[in-house]
Amino acid sequence: MAASPPLDTSPDTSATSDLERRVMATVMTSETRGVPSWLCAVKVAQCCGNEESDSPAFPNADLAAIMVSNLCFSHNTPYMWKLLEQSMATKLVYPLHVLALLTSRVIQNRREQPQAYRLYLELMRQYAVSFSLLDAGPHKEKITKSIDDTLQLSNTYRFENWDLGMAVVLFLVSAISSLLDCVLQDWGSLVASQCQLVNEGPQSMDVDVNSNLSNNKSKHLELLRQNHAFAALEFLENMCSSKYVKVSLRLVHLNMLGLNHSKACFRG
Repeated sequence: MAASPPLDTSPDTSATSDLERRVMATVMTSETRGVPSWLCAVKVAQCCGNEESDSPAFPNADLAAIMVSNLCFSHNTPYMWKLLEQSMATKLVYPLHVLALLTSRVIQNRREQPQAYRLYLELMRQYAVSFSLLDAGPHKEKITKSIDDTLQLSNTYRFENWDLGMAVVLFLVSAISSLLDCVLQDWGSLVASQCQLVNEGPQSMDVDVNSNLSNNKSKHLELLRQNHAFAALEFLENMCSSKYVKVSLRLVHLNMLGLNHSKACFRG
């Protein structure tokens, strides 16, 4: 299995580690006791408070990194996925930030973790195209930097002046490109992608390294794998039918043409 990228850290790593311990203790206790995910989200939000502020600012970049890091894949449970979706819906975490973090972890492991890939596509369907994506709160700069660092957008597209709006647009471009490569690779039409997010790491011979699965569950996971490409294509069709995405792609295309024209004139 491909190694997951390191946890998105803040300057005060000890504070982040302490927050992770408190959050995951709350999650596991709530999961064991059968606490509804919405109530667990409230408890998790309370974990983000500190002595300096009784009302912590949300969306919280560290909380997003902690939840995704544990979800992929040390605590990959249905309850954790429900909690993550609840946190996105209530803006405890910034949806695009979560999607970027998931993209860097789930796509490479889509054969080992077909259920995670299916849930990732569902979250993409719900949150990738939203008119509230630019509302990142007081942690906007930190979230923007984390998205860029996670997906290497500025290195890929060679932009120097970076802001959240550009991160949103280039995330959409990157997601479309990555998922198209996934479809081609899963159908055997593409051996390796230029996008490192797509290429799978070493795969285990077991269907699930965490447990011995029954034959029925093994067949279910294999069916999910076979449906990867169709699910991705369905998402891409819905995504590209959005006027917001069409306009964004058009702007990127025009900017790229302008940049190439400027370079040609300079060389001339």
